[in-house]
Amino acid sequence: MKNRLEGLLALFEKDPKDTFTAYGISLEYLSLKNYAEAEKYLKLTLENDSGYVPAYMQYAQFKEKLNQIDEAKEFYRQGIIKAKEAGDKKSAAEMEEFLDELE
Repeated sequence: MKNRLEGLLALFEKDPKDTFTAYGISLEYLSLKNYAEAEKYLKLTLENDSGYVPAYMQYAQFKEKLNQIDEAKEFYRQGIIKAKEAGDKKSAAEMEEFLDELE
């Protein structure tokens, strides 16, 4: 896993605006339970591309794990809006279900 993370970090150095790379780095840090770095790269993902729907779901689930429920709900809400704007009905429905479970 470290090799994959190192590879992604090298790619990110070359192109720090690459949404997919930033998102991949966040997932690697989440799997390593390095939550501070994971959150840093989730934020970067959304700063680089506020319409990147998977990041909203991942960020919401991350906040749930940290028991930051209000923040998780807000990421689900934002993600639902972005998913609907993108015509991604499946992701919108999934996040609506997760949000319903929290409310």
